[in-house]
Formats: sequence, structure tokens, C-alpha cells
Amino acid sequence: MAATHKKSAAVQPVQANRAPLEEEIQKLAYELYCLCGYEHGHDLEHWAEAERRVLERVEGRSKR
Repeated sequence: MAATHKKSAAVQPVQANRAPLEEEIQKLAYELYCLCGYEHGHDLEHWAEAERRVLERVEGRSKR
């Protein structure tokens, strides 16, 4: 018998919160791309920086 994987109620809210964060990271990464003169080849750097900033802000807010 194959095991079925069901998402617990505790996991679903966390996953539901990921979409808005990912969207925010995406927008900020694009802003960084624009600020850097639309220079190609730095997408991973922009994404990583945007992710760091967003997560830092979110974690800072949750610690208060």
C-alpha cells in the first residue's frame, strides 16, 4: 500500500504566507536590476540581495 502524504493544518499557513513573500522578493529583485542600469547577468545576485532584505525585515518584525 502506498503511503499518502497529507499536509497538516500547521503547515498550510506557512505555505500560504510564502506566495506574498516570494512576490515581494521578486519585485525588489527587479527594482535592484533597474537600479543597476538593467545590466544582465546579475539576476542571482539581485534575487539573493532581495531575499536577504525581505527576510531580514520579516524576521525583525516577528521578533518585536
